[in-house]
Amino acid sequence: MRSQRSSHRRSSSGLSIVELLIGMAIGLFILSGSLSLFATQITSSRRLGLETRFNQDLRATLDLMTRDLRRGAYWGNALAGTGIAQRNPYAAVILTPETDAHQILYSYTRDLSENSSLDSNEVFGFRLAGGAIQMCLGGSSASSCNNWQTLSNTDILIVSQFSIVPTETEIDVRAACAIPCTDTAEAPTCPRIQVRHYTLTLTGRSTSDAALSRTLRSQVRVRNDALLGSCTA
Repeated sequence: MRSQRSSHRRSSSGLSIVELLIGMAIGLFILSGSLSLFATQITSSRRLGLETRFNQDLRATLDLMTRDLRRGAYWGNALAGTGIAQRNPYAAVILTPETDAHQILYSYTRDLSENSSLDSNEVFGFRLAGGAIQMCLGGSSASSCNNWQTLSNTDILIVSQFSIVPTETEIDVRAACAIPCTDTAEAPTCPRIQVRHYTLTLTGRSTSDAALSRTLRSQVRVRNDALLGSCTA
């Protein structure tokens, strides 16, 4: 009887201090692993979010530049430009090398009723300044701008390079002249169409992660070809 009571006492005595410490150690080990995995997931998610915002801002900037430059030289009275009397007042696309980037200026009509005159609010362009892409929203002439607005977000990315490489091809269309046309020795004067392509390159780095950098390129064709020269009167 006494032996049974002693055995019952031993079986209901619970965990020893050693067993309790071992159990706590195992529990802390599992908890630390879980916390480490959670922290890794949070860090990865934050980095992915920052990288996504960075890529979206850089891509959106280049897409806007591409789409707007395509509109360059649009003229509401373009049919008149096929004659001799009048030329497209919006035809010029001007590249200006600067200290750390290129600047491009162009124009297109915004008139509800075409006045065939380049107005100050019809000059547009892009340049790199202070690590940001700026857009021209009005200029004093086709070759100068006095209203630059920041386009890219410097809180997300710093643009370190903006370059523009032009490719211009001329197509001879003198065969359309009623009177045969012959170029002079000094310079070509017969009519020809100038097809203009521009390769835009943007390089940016993340403001939150210096190791995160991207270079994007886009090729733009100005859809409104320039007509050069003229038929013999």
